[in-house]
Amino acid sequence: MSDTLQAQRPATDTPADTLASTPAAPDWLALLRSPGTPLARTLAALQALEPQLPADRLLRLGLSANVSIDLLGTQLRRQGVLCGTRVVVQTGQHDDPVGDAERFLAAGLHGMVWVQLFDNLLPALELQLPLLPAAQVDALEADLRARWRLVFSRTAALRHLHVTTLHRLGEGVDGGSPDLVDTVLARFNAALRDEAAGHAHVRLVDSSAILRQLGAGACLDMRFYLRHTAPYTARFAEGLAERISLATRGFHSRFHKALVLDCDNTLWGGIVGEDGPQGIQLDPHSHPGRVYWRAQLAFAALEQQGVLLCLCSKNNPADVEEVLARHPHAVLRPALITQSQVNWDDKVRNLRAIATNLGIGLDSLVFVDDSPFECEAVRQALPEVTVLQVPATLSDYPQLLQQVQALFLAGGVTADSRAKTAQYRQRQAAAEASAGFATHEDYLASLDLRVRLTRNDSASIARISELSLKSNQFNLTTLRQTPAEIQQRMQDGTGAVYSLHVTDRFGDAGLTGVVLVRRDGPILVVDAFLMSCRVIGRGIEFAIWPQLLADARAQGCTAIAAHWQRSAKNAQVEDFYDRLGLPLVAAQADTRHYAAPLDSVQLRSIPWITLSP
Repeated sequence: MSDTLQAQRPATDTPADTLASTPAAPDWLALLRSPGTPLARTLAALQALEPQLPADRLLRLGLSANVSIDLLGTQLRRQGVLCGTRVVVQTGQHDDPVGDAERFLAAGLHGMVWVQLFDNLLPALELQLPLLPAAQVDALEADLRARWRLVFSRTAALRHLHVTTLHRLGEGVDGGSPDLVDTVLARFNAALRDEAAGHAHVRLVDSSAILRQLGAGACLDMRFYLRHTAPYTARFAEGLAERISLATRGFHSRFHKALVLDCDNTLWGGIVGEDGPQGIQLDPHSHPGRVYWRAQLAFAALEQQGVLLCLCSKNNPADVEEVLARHPHAVLRPALITQSQVNWDDKVRNLRAIATNLGIGLDSLVFVDDSPFECEAVRQALPEVTVLQVPATLSDYPQLLQQVQALFLAGGVTADSRAKTAQYRQRQAAAEASAGFATHEDYLASLDLRVRLTRNDSASIARISELSLKSNQFNLTTLRQTPAEIQQRMQDGTGAVYSLHVTDRFGDAGLTGVVLVRRDGPILVVDAFLMSCRVIGRGIEFAIWPQLLADARAQGCTAIAAHWQRSAKNAQVEDFYDRLGLPLVAAQADTRHYAAPLDSVQLRSIPWITLSP
């Protein structure tokens, strides 16, 4: 198992952290984090740790396959413990995904994993292919498409459906026609991607990538395949479970936003303060420079996908700036860096400063450094931060880059995500501009703030889900919603999903707020209200409510009900509904409930914001 799995431990007081304080716990956790742990020891560790997981961190998954995949259930449970989640697995019938989907839904399961082995779509398909008429291959593809469509539609109510792509069984089992097998595989996988594209809850897992990473010999066992239709080894099950965990962002336990990078021997070889900007190793045409140059390419690609790149380095700022601005082989230029803490302070303090300046939690940071001392210091002082160390053997650096990419991108990328660096720069520019005004209201009035409030925008489902999964501070109920759940709310005749798109004179902040409502008879029930920290404090949170209540009246509602539910990070909005003007009707330590007739609600006027549908 890779360092990625260790990095998936949640930042809050999770079971893994709590259990580590007991004498026996570190041994169990170490076993679960180590690759190749024998099955008996893995089961013993799960038996010891699972009962101590919190009751509200439960995920129930169903497994469906055309081969035996019993080992996968154990590995999914293992991943769950490492992420602070108890995963309960139910195995379906052999090669009955439609029936399994119906049974899993009836049993109240949250998600489903569907494993399809290409060779078993028909008995020994790879050997049969050279003998099959083209019409029969066409018919098989049509049957597969029909089955995929049926399963995808039947599982729309699940949080997620993970489907493995089709892969080769291995060398020497293709009847001497490897090109034909590859051609049909590529064709069927293209059809699978085509059918999955229209379903927000479907996530494809690249099974061929697991075989490439681990080696077919480590993943497949022909003896067990021929005897028991069980081709996959425990190592393959580990890899598949890890990818499923990554695709759900640690079973919804984490959401990383910023990648914080050391400089010397991380972005380039050598020490710039000693070797000089022209003496560092960054030449793409020689070793080891090409290793660091490729790393910079990978980090730059992440920035283009919405990851905030930051620097945290003990160095002279002028030396680092010289490399970024003028080195002929530097890929990371100053425009790609959102925050820079290049000084001689300790890195723990600098990481705190980066999180504060960006307005995000420490648990949103991934820190990459080559120094074992610095990495361990951050792990000890800031356990919320995910720490990855540049390997001493440089040929292993590409593998670490894959881990970094998986931490950020496995959950998908939206158009709004891709604009993150520009949006945070807009925020910084706005903060600097505010200093020139006598009052905060005068400053807000100068911004030309415009908010577009959209109802049930199906094109924004992925971004709406992303915001619900990662927003913590301004989040009244911390209700996490998958794309499938958002889609279902939009299609439900009693509910609605409102999204807020914010712009000002500094630029487009994008889709930065979500309100989830539903009708319960004559009552408008607010299930969730959340906003990105980038737009808090401008009055937007109050400006949208006149339109929301007007829509409710048009739908026949005469009253409103809402509540606040305490989470680890949302104390700042505990009294939001009080400030909005809703009367408090009940309160406990962790909840506050509000209700009022619509006609009695007195809303605040926010004159500096232009609201449009």
